[in-house]
Amino acid sequence: MMFVAGAVTVRMARQFESFPIPLVSSTTHPGDISLRLAGVGWTVARTLQRLGERVTLATFVGTDLLGRMVELGLRRHGLAGTTTLPCESQPRSMVLYDRNGTRCGASDLRGTPRLAYPAARFAQAVADGCTAAVLTNIGFTRPLIPAAVDRGIPIVTDLHLVDDIGSRHNRDWMHSAHVLACSHEKLPMLPENWIRAIWDRYGTEVVLVGCGSEGAVLGVRTNRRIWRVESVSPRGVRFMAGAGDTLLGTFTHGYFASGDPGRALRRAVLAAGWKVGGGPDEEPGIDADALAGLCRSPGLPPITTLA
Repeated sequence: MMFVAGAVTVRMARQFESFPIPLVSSTTHPGDISLRLAGVGWTVARTLQRLGERVTLATFVGTDLLGRMVELGLRRHGLAGTTTLPCESQPRSMVLYDRNGTRCGASDLRGTPRLAYPAARFAQAVADGCTAAVLTNIGFTRPLIPAAVDRGIPIVTDLHLVDDIGSRHNRDWMHSAHVLACSHEKLPMLPENWIRAIWDRYGTEVVLVGCGSEGAVLGVRTNRRIWRVESVSPRGVRFMAGAGDTLLGTFTHGYFASGDPGRALRRAVLAAGWKVGGGPDEEPGIDADALAGLCRSPGLPPITTLA
């Protein structure tokens, strides 16, 4: 079983021809507005599920109308239960994107970052064993870090956009994560230098940097190996929101299932590249059989050793 703690949002997505978006008072575009569940917690949990993992999701569900929508979605996929707790207002998000895949996103997490998920509820959920805990870096997962460490459960965390190796907000996760992921977009140095700096400062075993159209870079501290896998897009590029979460979820599945970080990275880059070719109404992640088919044809992307 894998434990995932993170936000579930109700996301609206709208496609435009290109940026900047012209001011038009009112238009009608059938099929161009999507409304569905999203968010890091949801996307990683569903990605893991579709790859065959048994998943427990810890999140907060609003008592408002949007929360009812989330509750229905969680129940449909077996993710509702004792680990889903009530909050006053459901997190929501919006993504604007154009026909080339360029996107502009915004999130409104309401009061959930100020909440604290009870460690006792986590302890109950993992009592029968847990392979890894994906603790997203929203504030309510912070109390779960020492609880996971005390039980020897490996922590997986995505810092998303981070620009400081001493990041105040992220420090607790950075000190304790076994797998630490982030985007390359705001890094103050090259991904491979960031990986070495994280090794030296925090002793993190596995560091993953998603590089968008340039693929991903991975470092494993034990043997001081760093690899790069170039991006692939078997279906082209249409909608990029959630690609980083797909990368993380697929890597987490492959890494803990096989213990082979290089192959896990190649599978993850392939899955994320396939994902960006779909639309906003597609389910998160990729089905295990579909990923296996992609691994056969077009095949896993090549991997290059950087160090």
